[in-house]
Amino acid sequence: MQRDSGLAPIDPPRAWFLVLGSFPSRRSLELGQYYGHRRNHFWELMGMLTGRPMPAGYELRLQRLAEAGIAVWDLVASCSREGSLDRDILDELPNPVGDFVAGRPGIAGIALNGGKAAEIFRMRVAPTLGRGPLAIGEIMEWRPPGTRSRSVLVSRMPSTSPVPTRGFKSAADKAPGWLSFYGAVMNRI
Repeated sequence: MQRDSGLAPIDPPRAWFLVLGSFPSRRSLELGQYYGHRRNHFWELMGMLTGRPMPAGYELRLQRLAEAGIAVWDLVASCSREGSLDRDILDELPNPVGDFVAGRPGIAGIALNGGKAAEIFRMRVAPTLGRGPLAIGEIMEWRPPGTRSRSVLVSRMPSTSPVPTRGFKSAADKAPGWLSFYGAVMNRI
């Protein structure tokens, strides 16, 4: 089984909203682009959050995220995995997400893109949030290590994966949760 490394973060200078995924799909790794599978709902949902449809070109999409203050990264730096499914991630090495957030005082909210991202975040980054799984849409406050009075809102979002789940088949099904959390964080800054 092949060991893969993930992508560098999308890290705009004035980021206030961070989307954390688990690990890029095989297609994303081939392209060197986040959410590169054409059926993934990520870019459509980001268009809904920013109030403007995302352009087709990746560089223009990155520019739109930067204008909106949205950063993107993954919790896993490298892992072994056959295919693209989160459940097949093995031997993961985490990215230094806690340090990343602590070093960016503007980040006020973290959207965990799916169940695997929420699981890894709780186990590897924020064990102080408890052991049980985060429910979709549940919002918690987290104090990044090394920060004194700063807290960040964290919520598990419906996965942007094109694989349908109970209650979340399309971007339209997922949009209310994403929009609600984005609005809650925006009201905080």
